[in-house]
Amino acid sequence: MRQQYSLYKRFTDNKKFSWYFCYYNADGKRVYKATGKTKKGEARQVAEDFISSLSPQSMTLKKYTDKFFEWGSCPWIQRQHAKGKSFSVSVARSRRSHLDNYIIPKFGNRKLESLNRVEIENWLIGLTNHKSKTKLSNQTKNHILYTFRIVLKEAERERVIPINYLATVESLAINSKERGVFTKDELGKLFPDDINKMISIWGRKEYAYLFYILATTGVRSGEVRALQWKYIIWNDQRNGLRIDRAVKDNGSFGTTKTGHSRVVLLSKKADDYLQNWLKESPFDQMDDLIFFGSDRSRPVTRKTMARHFESALKRAKIKIGNRNLVIHSFRHTYNTLLRPLLPKEVLQSMTGHKSDSMTDRYDHPKYNTLSKSIIKYSDVINHLF
Repeated sequence: MRQQYSLYKRFTDNKKFSWYFCYYNADGKRVYKATGKTKKGEARQVAEDFISSLSPQSMTLKKYTDKFFEWGSCPWIQRQHAKGKSFSVSVARSRRSHLDNYIIPKFGNRKLESLNRVEIENWLIGLTNHKSKTKLSNQTKNHILYTFRIVLKEAERERVIPINYLATVESLAINSKERGVFTKDELGKLFPDDINKMISIWGRKEYAYLFYILATTGVRSGEVRALQWKYIIWNDQRNGLRIDRAVKDNGSFGTTKTGHSRVVLLSKKADDYLQNWLKESPFDQMDDLIFFGSDRSRPVTRKTMARHFESALKRAKIKIGNRNLVIHSFRHTYNTLLRPLLPKEVLQSMTGHKSDSMTDRYDHPKYNTLSKSIIKYSDVINHLF
């Protein structure tokens, strides 16, 4: 555990002074030492270095994180997998980049026990992109904070530091711009009837299908990434999806944002696309992901989705203007187009935007019953999409 100390001035008869510090040794006795410095900052550094040297476990942050988030050699990742938790290669790389590009350049040479919450918070608030030096978004800062928390939590578990100094640091508020929406004409450009044209816009067939599902169901991107074949509703026709999980920021699978399950209708075209993809996908078992990443059980990454989305906008010649068009805009567009066409409670049940009454009504929905209650609106979906 880190030793505590206090600085004080000691004056001579001619009113000159130098900084001293006192601390308690292993026997509990108070010990006084001269720093030989007249500047407080220099004296504090001498005291910090001395106190750090007393701990046999004392080490720099750079040394402690030497193999942290390195795939195949990080004990922390291995422990997460042993616990049955998902932690992918892409997430490991992202966390490691936070260390290499932001955390270590600032704090790498510091002793772990010399870090403090106030200093880290102040650094985080003013953090800029390591390449462009432009201001980072609060969301990105929160990801970096989470990476730092993981490291210090592990250091606390191993008793390298007495406490995780970041455990109680609040995340920064995310002030998102208002999401833009697509027009029906723009949806037609992004998803033309000619399947070959649609594939050329989205780069690959599976991404054309993935984004079409996003645009015509209103599901969240994390929810579509978590879809398995078994979540297709098997009635007389494949005309619905069961949504009861999502991919989280760390790449693991969890509940939906609201914690509730729901059913969404598929348009006839979306149903046809999924049937076609089931025949062509290399992973066609019921527990396989419909839209996969590096293998049948790893979801496609957000970075990959963002790359295909941005390329598609350019190929389709979508004029963005001052609109904030992002992947989540498909969900906003879906709500905007269907709001005047569907009863409020039906739209809420499919999007997962639950009022108090809807929460009570669909707390534990029976999927077949729920799909039958909204199937009569299939014509609306098919006509729109």
